[in-house]
Amino acid sequence: MRSHKRPRLTARDIAVLAGLGFAGLAIVAALVGANVRLSSLAPGGRDFFLAWTGARAFLFGNEDPYGSASAVAAQELTYGGASTNSMNPYRLNLPFYLLPFFFPFALIPDPAVVRGVWAFLGQAALVGAIFLSLDVVEWCASRLFVVVFSLLVVFSFHSVAALAEGTPTILLTLGYLGVLWAIRTEHDELAGALIVLCLCMWEVALPFLVLVSWRVLHERRWRIVAGFGMTLTILLALSFLLYPGWLLPFLTASMGMIRSAYGISMPAVLARLLPQYGSQIAKGVTIVVLSTLIYEWAVGRDSDFRRFVWIACLALAVTPLIGIRTEIVNLVALLPSFVLVSAAALQRRRPGAWLGILFLVLAFAVPWLLFWRQFAFDDQRAQDLLFLFLPCISVLGMYWTRWWFLRPARTWLDEVRAAGR
Repeated sequence: MRSHKRPRLTARDIAVLAGLGFAGLAIVAALVGANVRLSSLAPGGRDFFLAWTGARAFLFGNEDPYGSASAVAAQELTYGGASTNSMNPYRLNLPFYLLPFFFPFALIPDPAVVRGVWAFLGQAALVGAIFLSLDVVEWCASRLFVVVFSLLVVFSFHSVAALAEGTPTILLTLGYLGVLWAIRTEHDELAGALIVLCLCMWEVALPFLVLVSWRVLHERRWRIVAGFGMTLTILLALSFLLYPGWLLPFLTASMGMIRSAYGISMPAVLARLLPQYGSQIAKGVTIVVLSTLIYEWAVGRDSDFRRFVWIACLALAVTPLIGIRTEIVNLVALLPSFVLVSAAALQRRRPGAWLGILFLVLAFAVPWLLFWRQFAFDDQRAQDLLFLFLPCISVLGMYWTRWWFLRPARTWLDEVRAAGR
């Protein structure tokens, strides 16, 4: 039997690969440079600077990353001085076992440069989340759709706002999708490790994490549990070696955030929009949303992976509607639900496809219109509607395409195979 050797790369092949490599580096350098320039001109970066100043305080100042010194430094970088927002305690509430992931950024001393690098990482994570979403929902979309959808996502209001504030929610969204992908492809240890990295910012994905945990335990995927336990043990051991007393300052900072009135919630929004009945309506919405989510979990307990993905995306979409206080920039985590709706609608016949396109146009255009009204007229109602719009249209879109997604249209070849059985 003859062995087939791989052909060696020719000088021309090496030159082409080198040219592609240099072109890629040039594009990355140009994007980072543009982000650095924008970071030096536009204020913001609140969420990122909290972690960055905390990491620098620990590494170079031998100080408590949860202390007031790093909080004041973050305020000065974000606002150019101390924050005038009395509702914001402005303390780092990231568990210390995740803070070492910010240590490489802490080595960059220039705030504008490091914020630009972080923004580029967020942009790359957004594009990566799009492709991973397409893989998770098992949709081989056309190149035109991928390009147009990527541009819509990157330049959507919630993405731009999330990039400007430097929120880790973008990376967490990529992590949530990574968990679903790892479960589907049976990379169980990787799934467990990713779950550990997603154990922060409960206001973004608490129902999603509960659903995943329920599914893992119900299917007895013990390798996922093992990967989770090993990763968490290693990170905790390392964190207590680096900073043995971090737990109490972290809990204090977290309680300060919980007790503060900072952020936005569905009950507060409805109370402003409907002063007479807003509180009662908010309680009713919370009960209906949680009941619906529990029902879907119970019905889909033994379902296939496609239904599990749909319920997982629904869990992310309804989280802002269950009454947990969050921020508008965290709504970028609803990206997977829009990929799912697009996959279900654009694979149908013409009426469904056109309605899917209209759905995407409204989803990405209306938030910009509401933001313009809020900015131009200082309209609190526009800000409240801006918070409610994306979760509501996401949930409506998912239930509109629920049947299509769970029972995708079969091709002509599938019909022939079914008839021959």
